[in-house]
Formats: sequence, C-alpha cells, structure tokens
Amino acid sequence: MNPDPDHPEAGIADVVAPPPMAASTRFGTLPLLPHQVWTVKSPLLGFEALRQYVLIAVAGEQPFFWLQAIEDPAVSFLLVPAAHFGLEYPGPAASHDTLVMVLLPGRPGEALRAHRQAPLVFDAAQGEFAQTAFEDGDVQGDGRFRPAAPGGVSAALVERLLMIAPVEQATGAEPPDGAQAA
Repeated sequence: MNPDPDHPEAGIADVVAPPPMAASTRFGTLPLLPHQVWTVKSPLLGFEALRQYVLIAVAGEQPFFWLQAIEDPAVSFLLVPAAHFGLEYPGPAASHDTLVMVLLPGRPGEALRAHRQAPLVFDAAQGEFAQTAFEDGDVQGDGRFRPAAPGGVSAALVERLLMIAPVEQATGAEPPDGAQAA
C-alpha cells in the first residue's frame, strides 16, 4: 500500500526490481543485477585497475566458482571454498554471511592445487571481498582437495551469485580457448 496517496509514484521503487546490466564475461554477455556486483576492498596484486567483479556459479560445476572482472572480460579466476582443501585461517570467525575461497592456479592437465596463502574473503552483507596474505605456518589443513566439504554457501551468498547453465558443446567439437571438455 502506498503511504502517500497524493503521490502515487512514491514507493514504486521499493517494489520494482532495478533493470539488469550487461556484463561481458568469459561465458559471453550475461545479465547482471546490481546486488550481484562485488567490490574488492583493496585491488588484487597485478590487477589494480579492476575494482568490480561478479561471482559466477555454473550449474553442475560446484564447488567451483568463477570470479569475473566486470571492467575486463579477459580477467577471471577459478575459485573454490577453502574448506574443500581442508584449509583454515587465523582471525575472526567466519559468519554466515562470509565465505573464504582460494584461487586455483594452474592449467588443464595439472594437478588441482590451491593458492593457500592468499585466500579471498567474501562478505555478502557488504558485497565486498578482500584478499589476505598469510605465512605458510599460519594456515591450518592438509591442502588436499575434497569434492565434498563441511559447511557450504549461505543463502546470503547464494543471492549474490550469478547462476548460469553450462555451455553446451557439439559432439566432437574442440572446447574454446584450450578449455577441457567435461
């Protein structure tokens, strides 16, 4: 109900969703809502000009996520929650609105490994993330990949994800840009 009958347009912004933006990504141009934009607190080393990102979940590809730079579609990082490598970090306890993720450097055919000393901490309540560096001795855990891990992604974080369907490939076609076929 509109609280001001003399101004019927008042309050409409509260019920009408903002229009989606278009974001160029490694997956093509995707619709993106303002609440799906993540801001990095301090620029990632080597990517100082990039401040806004989208966290992409490809259906059926969990626990993996893509962190896609909005300002440069050529920049994206493969991530996984740190719990999938059994990694724990010192500092404040994680809340239900935060998630610690690790970067997965490497190339197709290499063993899966995590960049364990510089995790990204996502804060869904603020729509921000930061990268923190730790000494190797401060990181707890064996660093072995586990497809299933305790915990999970909270509802607050899920709301901020850009969920997409996997890209279909024709039988016998080569994957684009050297990607591996599933």
